[in-house]
Amino acid sequence: MKKQHLLLIAAAFLLAAIFAAFEFADSPRFKPVDAATVTFTEGVIIERGLPDEEEGGIININTATLEELSTLAEIGESKAQAIIDYREENGRFMSVDELANVSGIGSKTVELNRDRITV
Repeated sequence: MKKQHLLLIAAAFLLAAIFAAFEFADSPRFKPVDAATVTFTEGVIIERGLPDEEEGGIININTATLEELSTLAEIGESKAQAIIDYREENGRFMSVDELANVSGIGSKTVELNRDRITV
């Protein structure tokens, strides 16, 4: 009887560990950088596929260089550097809207560039 209880407890821990591993792997912080992006905004799901290499228009703010960020509207070299500094200090951006937390960048700049940026 005692052995059966221990086996049940061990099985429960194993299932919990498997579930946690799947949840951890599904976390946005651990998704591949070049994966398609799904954004949840005010109850609306916006799905963006991988950027088209020929367009060259969509910029991942988590991996973009100073030069790439500088191509965005209202973003010069100093604001591009502020974006890079912000992500180095705070980690990956979890959403495009988080870009407004960068000093010198407001929600208007984010909206102006929303179609060209992804995380």
